[in-house]
Amino acid sequence: MTATEIISQVKELPMVPETARKLVTMLNQPETHRDELIQTLRCDNVLTAKLLRVCNSAHAGLKDPVSSIDQAVLILGDHAIFRMVCAIGFGGAMGFALPSYAVEANGLWGHSLSIGMGAEYLTEVEAYGNFHPSVAFTAGLLHDIGKLVLNQIFTPKCRAEIRVLISQNSLSRFEAEKVVLGANHAEVGACLLQKWNLPEMIIEAVANHHAPIVQPVAQLSAVIYLANCAFHLSGPSAGATDACALRPSPNMAELLGLKKERVEQMVTRLHEAMKAVNQYLSVA
Repeated sequence: MTATEIISQVKELPMVPETARKLVTMLNQPETHRDELIQTLRCDNVLTAKLLRVCNSAHAGLKDPVSSIDQAVLILGDHAIFRMVCAIGFGGAMGFALPSYAVEANGLWGHSLSIGMGAEYLTEVEAYGNFHPSVAFTAGLLHDIGKLVLNQIFTPKCRAEIRVLISQNSLSRFEAEKVVLGANHAEVGACLLQKWNLPEMIIEAVANHHAPIVQPVAQLSAVIYLANCAFHLSGPSAGATDACALRPSPNMAELLGLKKERVEQMVTRLHEAMKAVNQYLSVA
């Protein structure tokens, strides 16, 4: 089956607030103003209430509580608010357990948030690639969203075939999905985001996060790949499971156009940056 055919067979696609999706499409619109951001958020009472709860949590570090979206945006800034909205908005869909992947409740969300944090850090602090941190965070957050779709179509027979391919043929789960189903979670995720009319840059990152495009210049998929590798090379983290695993290439530094020492430094720092994921898992 193709990714499109798989999506057409699924009865319940991930439920994501229209507000969150609209804000993501606004990322590619540099003329977007703060007033438009605030007005968009005001239209979703549920998302606004959750956002204010996160803003007023101990993790936000504010001296005085905020009581409105206007105040929250003014104090914390557009970028911080956007990150919170995306984490909360898409987190609702990612919070469920995925039995077909042996992922417990919040497992995928924790992993996805970690990769989002890592991708944001890579672009904002390490200056890897030429991407806005908000775009990188969103791509990291959504990189495994295709698993929400595939989880619904896996049969016991499919799961057994995938296990055999992994154990006897030394394939990664990503590769085994392609053999058994005809499409893997990256292709399905990219197809879903295309259906939602999300920015092409984010769709590229999701589609290629296991095989990043680095020539002639590094694409956003390279940022997500590096963040994902760092997640798995740095030891146990929130949402860490074999089902989320990505096999780092032995030539990862060369693949990404970086020196080996540079990659090692970034992996260490990324692990620290990803720890911020707990503020969302505990209060959102």
